[in-house]
Amino acid sequence: MKKSRRVGILGGGQLAKMICDSAKKMNYKTTILDPNIESCGKLSANKHIIADYNDIKGLNILCENADIITYEFENVPSETIDYLEKMRKDIPQGKKPLHLSQHRIREKEAVKKIGVKTAEFRKVQNIDSLKKALIEIGYPAILKTCSGGYDGKGQWKLLDEKNIFEIKWSDNQEYILEKMIPFQKEVSCMVIRGTTGDIVAFPIGENIHKNGILNMTIVPARISKEIAKEIESISKKIVKDLDIYGPLGIEYFIKDNEIYFNEMAPRPHNSAHYTMDACNYSQFDIHLMGILGEKLPEIKLLTKVVMLNIMGEDQEKVKKIKKEHNMNVHIYGKSEWKKDRKMGHINYCGENLEELILKADSF
Repeated sequence: MKKSRRVGILGGGQLAKMICDSAKKMNYKTTILDPNIESCGKLSANKHIIADYNDIKGLNILCENADIITYEFENVPSETIDYLEKMRKDIPQGKKPLHLSQHRIREKEAVKKIGVKTAEFRKVQNIDSLKKALIEIGYPAILKTCSGGYDGKGQWKLLDEKNIFEIKWSDNQEYILEKMIPFQKEVSCMVIRGTTGDIVAFPIGENIHKNGILNMTIVPARISKEIAKEIESISKKIVKDLDIYGPLGIEYFIKDNEIYFNEMAPRPHNSAHYTMDACNYSQFDIHLMGILGEKLPEIKLLTKVVMLNIMGEDQEKVKKIKKEHNMNVHIYGKSEWKKDRKMGHINYCGENLEELILKADSF
């Protein structure tokens, strides 16, 4: 029996829930801090502190209940980490990965500086600077808010000049204009660096989106072994050269065998949920092992897999699901089913990848 360790988690959504589920298997106690009284993470955590992320009383309670603290989303205020470190709490990831991933320009500049290829980009503040940047970059391009956007929100495709007038500008927001890459594949790699210095990467996933939201991830990705090996190498380089610890989900575009960094998130990643049923260890297991200083094991893909997201509009379909062999359904337990809200996922496992894709498509 392993010694019981207490893990604190900032955030209480589905990622926190799945971290807590892994912690139970490993005999760790978990406490989540989340302002939402209905957060689904409470279904698996040992304790739920209902407080804002800058609530000193709540953070003090978290400190009392945790030996080590991690986070499940990238928009945790940096001041929160500052306070916890002031309280001498062990936060292996620190705030550096948050600082980078919370701002798209900082993120892009950091990876570009270490020699990783990105799409051409410019900083934009208003319509005048946008027009100037478009002269330099050209169409098609995509404008994104530098912070706060997710699942296609805060983004505008600019195919020609008339799209400029569709943008909803905000005075207190910074923007990034990126040259749109006509990629053949979008892929992602979950890489985790432990406090021991060990670095492991999970198999590359091929991502298919609908309406700007991840629909399914296909593993192994339908790319060459050479490209897969290069993506794994780049991912390990990013965590090492940027001195990042813990999990990092990194998205890439592939165009004519060229690999372009898209974005990263210092937490478990939706595209790596397949690891729960198709690998010898899940991303959540390795996240915990990494921050707790355990030696990281070799990751093995045990079966081919297609991960399909279940959205709020799929509620009636879920009620009619007929469980099949090698079909693993994970429902997060969120209180309300809403359109475009991630409510769960299904992992279709087997040896015939095209058959698994058809099954996911026909859900």
